[in-house]
Parts: sequence; structure tokens; C-alpha cells
Amino acid sequence: MTHTPYKSVAGALLFCVFLGPIGLLYASFWGGFILILLATVFICGKLAFLTLAVWIASCIWAVGAVESYNKKLRG
Repeated sequence: MTHTPYKSVAGALLFCVFLGPIGLLYASFWGGFILILLATVFICGKLAFLTLAVWIASCIWAVGAVESYNKKLRG
């Protein structure tokens, strides 16, 4: 039986702090994909506040996604 490794909450948070929605891909592929699209739209529209909101949301989403993933592994 193979053991699936846990994901690191601290690693996910660091990825998101430095890479924003791209860092969310570590924790949640679809979450990262959606927020990358939103961030792209907001950056192109020069909407700095919404871009910052997406950046913060990606950090929160990453922590929740990793905790959920690890909880599923524990059973």
C-alpha cells in the first residue's frame, strides 16, 4: 500500500504569499485556475484593490484546501 504524503499548510501559505493565485495551484488546481483567471482580468483592468483581494483570497483558500486534503487522508 502506498502512502500519499500530506501537504504542508505553511508551504501552501508561503507559495500564495509570494506567488498569489499561482501558489494556490499547490493546494487546489481548480481554485488556482479560477483565481488566476480573475487576477488576470483585474490586472488588465487596472483594478488594484480587487487584485489584492484575489491575492488574499488565494492565501485563505490555500490554507483551507490543504487542511481539507490532509483531513481526507487521515480518514
